[in-house]
Amino acid sequence: MKKGTQRRATRTSTKASQSRGVGSNGDEAGQPTANGELICTTETTLAPEQLLELYRYLKLTRMVEERLVNLSRQTKVVGGVFRSLGQEATAVGTAYALKPQDFIAPLIRDLGAVLAKGIRPREVFAQYMAKAWGPSGGRDLNIHFGDMERGFIGPISHLGDMIPVMAGIVLAARMQKKDLVAVAYIGDGGMSTGAFHEGLNFAAVQRLPLIIVAEHNHYAYSTPTSKQTAVKNLADKAAGYGIPGHIVDGNDVIACYEVMKNATDFARAGGGSVLIEAKTYRRKGHAEHDDQRYLPAGELEEWERRDPLDRFERHLITQTIATREKLDEITSGVQREIDEDVAWAESSPMPEPEQSAYNVFDNDVVPPAFRPKVLEV
Repeated sequence: MKKGTQRRATRTSTKASQSRGVGSNGDEAGQPTANGELICTTETTLAPEQLLELYRYLKLTRMVEERLVNLSRQTKVVGGVFRSLGQEATAVGTAYALKPQDFIAPLIRDLGAVLAKGIRPREVFAQYMAKAWGPSGGRDLNIHFGDMERGFIGPISHLGDMIPVMAGIVLAARMQKKDLVAVAYIGDGGMSTGAFHEGLNFAAVQRLPLIIVAEHNHYAYSTPTSKQTAVKNLADKAAGYGIPGHIVDGNDVIACYEVMKNATDFARAGGGSVLIEAKTYRRKGHAEHDDQRYLPAGELEEWERRDPLDRFERHLITQTIATREKLDEITSGVQREIDEDVAWAESSPMPEPEQSAYNVFDNDVVPPAFRPKVLEV
């Protein structure tokens, strides 16, 4: 995957700084077209072909999740489906700025980052279906798996716990003299946990190249952000750790790329950890079963008008980077890939029950655990 080489720096200090595309009150502002519709920031050195690749990842994320919903309604998915509708740009844009050797620890809604790190849709489909050909062989579900070769550490359900884990990753990399940064995604609710504080405090003191992407999507399940933290901007918390904090428009995929590229340059050069707050919105409930009855009237419709995919399409067309026909061609290619990968996943057998005893622990140290003979009927 070809990455950009832009060097436009955002202000770096121990106070939260605001990246372009975010208004002075911390809400999404963006760059409007002549008719008032939002587009993305034009300040980037990403080449046109990279912007089109970025579009493909956005479209791939949206369409994979749409297919997962359809598969779930056909009872082909085991467990829940957790969509990122409305906040795909945060995951895709930030992950696209990383180098192949860098590591990510996503949240369950960061499928876009997982795909940008090179995980194929067929792996995601087989995982959600608990199939034998899935990455975990049917032992776990959704994106609860990892791939060390592609720099993907599977998420822990206890939110906040991935922060100390990723601090350990970059500490180990430093000891081994490896050039890599680690990115841990966290939500506004997870930032209120003790593990978040302990992990980030350690990383900050050790000046480890750990980037925290805080997805301010307005709700921790059904609890509004204002009900579980006193700060208006999550990036303000950076000052308490003595690290830079940045606010970015999480629905502007280019802005997300830019702020992450600057943060990784800073961290890789020895500057230490960085906290990035992405202002975005979760347009679906916690999972497909959540009917969102707790939302204020009109809020969802307001954010639908700020859809990151529609916005990026307008940007590409108005900036003459792509035509509608070119974007349709990319979409058709994504559709073909998804159709092929769903067929592959559906053709996978279900796992043999005995296999669940293997590779849960290191079997060179701990032997597989089977039901004692005395308990067998």
